Amino acid sequence: MDQQVERIARVSARMRTVTTLLMIAVPVVLALAWALVNHLPYFIAQLPVPVKGYLPRSTRALAFVASLLPGGVAIYALSRLRRLFDLYAHGVIFRAANVECFRQLGWSLFAWAAAGFLFKPIAGIILTFHWTPGTRLLVLGIDSQDVVAVFMGLVVITVAWVMDQGRKLYEEQELFV
Repeated sequence: MDQQVERIARVSARMRTVTTLLMIAVPVVLALAWALVNHLPYFIAQLPVPVKGYLPRSTRALAFVASLLPGGVAIYALSRLRRLFDLYAHGVIFRAANVECFRQLGWSLFAWAAAGFLFKPIAGIILTFHWTPGTRLLVLGIDSQDVVAVFMGLVVITVAWVMDQGRKLYEEQELFV
């Protein structure tokens, strides 16, 4: 391997480790956030509904399970990044497996936007279920994070398509040399 490829392999191995740690951190951070939600004013401000008073343990547990929907998609996207960095760490560059990782990453961004959209009404129901009848909320909405995820998904899928065409040209050229 030349020096640049070795450097790419070394950095990719580190990034593979980082993505692995992030895959572990996502559910841990979500669990901690929901366990401590009554003491985290910033986190409360990010919820899809205004939280009044103390959230019971059962509500927080259900909200944690609901948050695993977008969290699970994030873990899947991180797993695709981990696989891509693993390929790079082993010197596999511009191959079909790389293109497939990019394609799956792009689709996971679409799934993340969909999961975020679904999480809002589910969380709204869970977080307001203990309120008195007539005051409960059903929340529907698309925020800028969902729009950015869809756009980035389109970008990544387009890059995967271009990479696949480049890969095919490279493989054809190798056959003639």
